[in-house]
Amino acid sequence: METWGTHLVTFLVGVTTGAGASYFATKYTDQRRDKVKAKRTKEAFTKVKSQMPELIAEMKADFTQHEQSSIREFVILPSNKVLFNSQQPRFSYFEDKHQNLKGTIAVLENHGYVIDVTVSNAPIYRITEAFWELVLKS
Repeated sequence: METWGTHLVTFLVGVTTGAGASYFATKYTDQRRDKVKAKRTKEAFTKVKSQMPELIAEMKADFTQHEQSSIREFVILPSNKVLFNSQQPRFSYFEDKHQNLKGTIAVLENHGYVIDVTVSNAPIYRITEAFWELVLKS
């Protein structure tokens, strides 16, 4: 009987140790993966930002205006002389102000920062929350 009790205690200690080790290994592996992912995200955004510093600066200025904090779409127009009527508030960026603006926006789209939601002739893009946060933190 004494041997049986010793084996049971040994078994329970082994199971508890294994479960604890597995829990902590998973926990710290997940934390490491999160740090690596955050680093890669920051590096990717830094590279994108270096390709289009004027546009990112303009976007940041737009995003930080309190009355525009809920706007998540923008339209690309040839110049500020072109009128665009919209029932929904949107930011406007102009091709005559930013060189190769459509190509630049394509880079943002390739990175998953914006989504093309065009419904008419004027290109309209939705800003992802992740991109919004990255621009504000830059």
